[in-house]
Amino acid sequence: MGHSTCMQRILIVKTTSMGDVIHALPVLSDLSEAFPSTRIDWMVEEPFADLVRLHPALNAIVAVNLRSWRKKGIGEIWRQWKALREQLRGQPYDAVIDLQGLIKSALLACAATGPRMGPGFTSAREPLAALFYSRRGRFRSDAHAVERLRELTSQLLAYPLKPLVRFGIPPAPPRGAGEQPLVWFFHATARAEKAWPVAYWRSLAQALLAQGCLIQLPWGSDAERHQAEDIAAGLPGVSVLPKMNLGNLARKLKEVDLVVGVDTGLVHLSGALELPLVALFFATPQWRYGPRFNPHAISLGDPGAMPGVGEVLEASLARLPGRTGVGAA
Repeated sequence: MGHSTCMQRILIVKTTSMGDVIHALPVLSDLSEAFPSTRIDWMVEEPFADLVRLHPALNAIVAVNLRSWRKKGIGEIWRQWKALREQLRGQPYDAVIDLQGLIKSALLACAATGPRMGPGFTSAREPLAALFYSRRGRFRSDAHAVERLRELTSQLLAYPLKPLVRFGIPPAPPRGAGEQPLVWFFHATARAEKAWPVAYWRSLAQALLAQGCLIQLPWGSDAERHQAEDIAAGLPGVSVLPKMNLGNLARKLKEVDLVVGVDTGLVHLSGALELPLVALFFATPQWRYGPRFNPHAISLGDPGAMPGVGEVLEASLARLPGRTGVGAA
C-alpha cells in the first residue's frame, strides 16, 4: 500500500498498560503529520483515557473496561463486545491499527469496521493475534519500545518515518532556580522485583531535604499509600499527597522540579513531559524502556544491578534547577 493522504479516519488500539500507552503517543504525532486531515481515534482502557486526551491530535476516545468485564465472566465480555461493535458500527475506519499485538486487543479491534492491521507472527506478543490482521508489519527486535511502535505503524501505512520523537504532550515549563526545589518520588510498583527499598528512599529523602528540597509522594492504592507513609515517617519536608486521578496528577506533575522513580507508567509520563528525571532500571532493560528521548533524564541500573543511594543522589543533584549539569545525560 502506497502512502495515501485520502484517509479520513484511523483507529489506534492500544489499551494498556500506562507505560505502553505513553510509549505509543509518538505514533499519534507521526500519524497527524503524515495524514494532517485525518481524524484519529484511540481505543484505550478507561483509566488511561486522560493520558491520551493530553495529545492535541486526538479526535476521540473509544473507552473500554476489559479488566472489569473479565471479573463478571465470559457472558459480560460478550455483551460488552457486542455493545462496542454497535457503538462503532456507524463510523467505518480506513485503518484499525492494533499496536498491542495480543489476542484480546485483536478481538477488540474486530469490533470496529475497517481493515485491521498489526504486528506479524514474529513481532506480535501473542503470535496468533496476527491471524486477525489483513495487513501485518514488523519492527527491529533490538529497538526501544517507542521505536518499535513507530516503525510498525509507518510500515503498515507506508509513510516515511522522521527521526524526531514527539510525544505530543506539551512539556512542563521550567521552574525558576530561586524557588525551593520540589521533588516527587515514584516509589510504588506492582512488581516486587522493580521495588527500590524503603530504606533507600528514606536515605535519599534525608539527603535531598538537607539540600533544601521539598519532597512529595503520590500513590494510587492503599498499599502504595502505606509505603509512602513509611517513607515520610519522621521526615519534616516529606509529604504524602492526596489520591488523584491521572488527569489531575499529570497537571500537578508539570509543577515538579525533579522526579525520581522506578520503571512505572508514571516515570514514563515524566519522561514524556521532559521533566528532569532519574529513572531506576534494575528489573527491566533500560535500552528497551528507558526515557531516552527526554534530554533531561538519566537511567540508572541494569537488570540484576540495583543502583545505590549515592549514585541516585548524585544524578538527582545534577538535575535540580540552577545546578551544573542539569539535563546532562
